[in-house]
Amino acid sequence: MKKNIYKISFFIIYSVALLCIHSIVFAGNRSGTVAEQFLKIPTDARVVGMGGANVAIAEGVSSLTYNPSGLLSVTGMSFSATYTPWFASIQHSFLGAALNLNDIGVIGFGVTALSTDDMNVTTVAFPEGTGEVFRAADYAFHFAYARPISDQFTVGLGGKYIYSSLYNNIVTASSFAFDVGTLYDMPEIRTRLGVSLTNLGGDVQFLKEPYSLPTALRFGAAVTLLQQGETKLLSTLQVARPNDANEQYNVGVEYSFNDMFSLRGGYRFVYEKTDFGAGAPGEYAAGFGINLLPAGFNGKLNYGYNSFHVLPGTHTVTLEFSF
Repeated sequence: MKKNIYKISFFIIYSVALLCIHSIVFAGNRSGTVAEQFLKIPTDARVVGMGGANVAIAEGVSSLTYNPSGLLSVTGMSFSATYTPWFASIQHSFLGAALNLNDIGVIGFGVTALSTDDMNVTTVAFPEGTGEVFRAADYAFHFAYARPISDQFTVGLGGKYIYSSLYNNIVTASSFAFDVGTLYDMPEIRTRLGVSLTNLGGDVQFLKEPYSLPTALRFGAAVTLLQQGETKLLSTLQVARPNDANEQYNVGVEYSFNDMFSLRGGYRFVYEKTDFGAGAPGEYAAGFGINLLPAGFNGKLNYGYNSFHVLPGTHTVTLEFSF
């Protein structure tokens, strides 16, 4: 009993410390001063389907982008790929791998990319195009390490190199950033708590103008509401404090049958207009997951749909294999 009290106390102190650091460094609403917005786009279709409430349900390879402690769900070696056709013919994708090193912990690598199609160069003299084309792209190269502190408490640390290219590499910018995340399981009450601080790093400079990275502090809880026989009902709630907006709230639910098929739904509250077309009082999300074991593959296929108030909805697909 005393050990559990110590663990919970440490988790609370750790969370409060992260909140204080974030509040001191990133106080206030700084809309329009933050670059590399592609780092906010989810890299997991399961997370998309549950309304973006990712910090407490972190698992698999893609968790290294939002809560690296979730890597400890990898028991051998896993590969993950996610693809999202974004707005205006923009493509967003993630590719990663993780390896469990037993007593050492779990390491993960990945790359997130956002790229445009070729666009025509236009001028006042040639409004229909000069015959030249250009494109832009953003990349984040991730590395993360996670290990258990106890049977219930896990910690993950991550680093990333961010690189942006505008107008065919004529204008570029880069920076380094770090992530830290924890998960705390309380099986007695079927609850998991999660905290993460992501994209903490130096500014990026475009044409000598500095812009902050999209740092965010997240608190979340995942509660198993029902687990009877082959069925399971999981709910999750998250509160996030980004450095360029006010607090954001995400809720999600997942119904699973025999660990073979899952249905998901979620809702995002009070998002700002800067968050990729959001800005309504809230937007819903939905999705599903399929276990590929009956087809002879040790993996899962997940799909997530994101709605937006003004812009059209987006579709995300994730495929993850384990060995």
